[in-house]
Amino acid sequence: MTDIRIVELVASSRGGGAVHVRDLAVGLDRARFVVQVAMPEDGGSVAAQDFAAARIPFHSVDIAGGFSWPALLAIRALGQRADILHVHGARAGLFGRLAALLLGQRRPRVVYTIHGFAAPHYPAPRRQVLLLVEHALAGVTDTWIGVSHAEKDSLLAAKVAGTERIKVIHNGVDLTRFAMARARRAVARKALNLDRGAFVVTTVCRLHRPRDFRTLLAAFQRVREAVPYRRLLIVGDGPLWGRVEEIVSSLALQDDVQLLGLRRDVPDILAASDVFVLASQGWEGLPLTVLEAMASALPVVASDVGGTGEAIRDGETGYLFASGDVAALARHLIALAASADLAREMGQRGLQRARDSFAVERMIRQTAQVYERLMET
Repeated sequence: MTDIRIVELVASSRGGGAVHVRDLAVGLDRARFVVQVAMPEDGGSVAAQDFAAARIPFHSVDIAGGFSWPALLAIRALGQRADILHVHGARAGLFGRLAALLLGQRRPRVVYTIHGFAAPHYPAPRRQVLLLVEHALAGVTDTWIGVSHAEKDSLLAAKVAGTERIKVIHNGVDLTRFAMARARRAVARKALNLDRGAFVVTTVCRLHRPRDFRTLLAAFQRVREAVPYRRLLIVGDGPLWGRVEEIVSSLALQDDVQLLGLRRDVPDILAASDVFVLASQGWEGLPLTVLEAMASALPVVASDVGGTGEAIRDGETGYLFASGDVAALARHLIALAASADLAREMGQRGLQRARDSFAVERMIRQTAQVYERLMET
């Protein structure tokens, strides 16, 4: 069979979408697929050298900010030479599908992975505009991939696509990468200047919507009152950085909270941690960092929004709490701080669940099947 030419397009090198694209591009079978990647070089945790090391052609396209005709035309040129254009996230979905429209009948087949369907959660009139765009571009979208069943349900509720055109493929993580880091726990804690007995809570996320730092920090203030030695690590960057600093200051948490910024050593930071937490409001696809924490054998405490509950088994691998419920989040964290055995057992069950259901190889295999079926039609 002829090689299938794939272009993977994502609108930022920051966040889970870029990690997903990297893992997918590197993992696809070279005997079956010829892969190229297009994304901005905007200083994220995924960079051009990640693809150079794997001998995957990389194209820098500046679509992280406003509209760009040069970027659109560059994507159009890439699409002209591709069999499948796979767009990841709303901004890449806009640019990629506009490029496909410009190609008319010569366009490649288009696969759109949502990574968090945010449009219905914005206030009017932006919500109506975003949904109008999605409906307008549906005609050049051959397949949607939802990273959770919750995401598929949101697409169906918005009447963007019919069920036969939406495939659910859960995100996956490189389990080996996190297993290797777990063996470096003592070294990782020392590098972060963490006391041997400190209870370390970590969140890894983009500092932007839908993250709920007000709830996270208010809950951690209660943890501080109940747990003698504690530390909160916030890993990531984004437009809410200044706001997070303001909340930390207003709650007098400066001595207990570290903002570490964007890091490429996330497996080591998770290895140094005792609990992973993710507070969100509004929507989630299936947060990659939740799966990474499970692969790190950490109990996970997270808002019960979007597809998060499809990864966490409440009371078994961690805890789910209602969005914005400060008391519940604090209660769960304090319970885990009080019982190292409970935290360890939950973490081990989460690790086994990651092995059973969220290995990156499964995600790659199922995505490859989507590509192959599209080429058969």
